[in-house]
Amino acid sequence: MNPGQRQRAQHDDPAASTACRPDCWEDDFSINTLDEAEFVVRPPINSWDESHFRNRRNIISDELLAGQSFRDFVERDPWPIPGDQDREGYCAGFDTSYWMAGLADYLKVMRAATGLGIEVNSLLDFGCASGRVTRHFCTQSGIPEIWGSDINRRHIRWLCQYMPPQLKPVFNSSMPSLPLPDHSMDVTCAFSVFTHIDTFETSWLAELRRVLRPGGLCYLTVHNEDTWVAMRELDETNRLIKSMLQGGQFAMDELWQPLPAERLVYRFRQTGPYRSQVFHSNAYLQRVWGRFFDIQQILPRHHQRQSVVLMTRPATSQSQLRSAA
Repeated sequence: MNPGQRQRAQHDDPAASTACRPDCWEDDFSINTLDEAEFVVRPPINSWDESHFRNRRNIISDELLAGQSFRDFVERDPWPIPGDQDREGYCAGFDTSYWMAGLADYLKVMRAATGLGIEVNSLLDFGCASGRVTRHFCTQSGIPEIWGSDINRRHIRWLCQYMPPQLKPVFNSSMPSLPLPDHSMDVTCAFSVFTHIDTFETSWLAELRRVLRPGGLCYLTVHNEDTWVAMRELDETNRLIKSMLQGGQFAMDELWQPLPAERLVYRFRQTGPYRSQVFHSNAYLQRVWGRFFDIQQILPRHHQRQSVVLMTRPATSQSQLRSAA
């Protein structure tokens, strides 16, 4: 039964719909709400010798390090590494690559903020998982106010148990709401999050805009046309491709055509909040996301095969401030 047939069957037969619902209603909106299973914990990265970092130039270039000592970054991180099952698919079996990929993304965010003249005193990593990038904001920077949020309670448990105390982890649902004040963040970032938000996309953009101060940086990754072309290098064993094929809406030969629509949603399951691969054209990003933020740049394949949308919140005018008062 394909997804469309299943949806029609559920509409015609309420029992069929009930049968495929999660056991816990919370699982429609979040993940692992009742999970208490033990974690697999890997040793801190600063206990590893230099031989484990031989491939670092494939992940972190000297240009990205900008003259800083790579070993200094290693020594500043005394916190454990999560096991493969708690990494959202990043670098399974390769602990140092996992850590270095997070460091590379941290350096890119900080470089973007510096390039825009933004002093970072508060930051939200939206959809932070078990802290792949968040840990570097905590250990490598002097940012005093660091928040991380995720729909997976297991990730939030990991952060509370193993990450530095200045991090404030928040378990959020897939419904657009964050327990943060207006204009409270200098930077919001999200890695491989809007690549999976099939509903409430603009509501989440509005929520990130709400918590970001005027002039602040919003750093989001997307699947765009550049991703679509890059996927031609992949085959059916790739995790992204497998998920798209699973939904029955996608065939490999489509990749050899241009991105077929401005916004594409490929659902690989029908329940739960983590169920889709989403693609955006640059034109769509400019036309829709540009209503919420000033788009500074779209950086092709700046996060593996994903591209980065570099945006700022428009500054609030004095007339708007007087009207609000």
